[in-house]
Amino acid sequence: MRTMIAFVLLFATQAQAESWGGKDKWQHALVGAGTGAVFAKATNDWRYGCAAAAAVGLAKELYDRQHRDRHTPSFKDFAVTTAAGCGSSIVVAPNYVGINIKF
Repeated sequence: MRTMIAFVLLFATQAQAESWGGKDKWQHALVGAGTGAVFAKATNDWRYGCAAAAAVGLAKELYDRQHRDRHTPSFKDFAVTTAAGCGSSIVVAPNYVGINIKF
């Protein structure tokens, strides 16, 4: 949790000209959703899927920060990755709080 707060504060100080509909947001969403779904299904707990997606998003943006010559770190990319991962985790995990639909 402390790492995520530090990450948010780190990127909150940087101007972000990138829009929420940036060209790579769908890629971040797919990776986040896939990571979240796999971890949630493997552990039967949506929280692990959500945490795994956040960890992947954080790792990617820290990598981008270290390689600024070719990459641009973005809080929005992190947010999209995490949101998609949490969403897919809730959908595939069998014991989440909310409506549980079984077919």
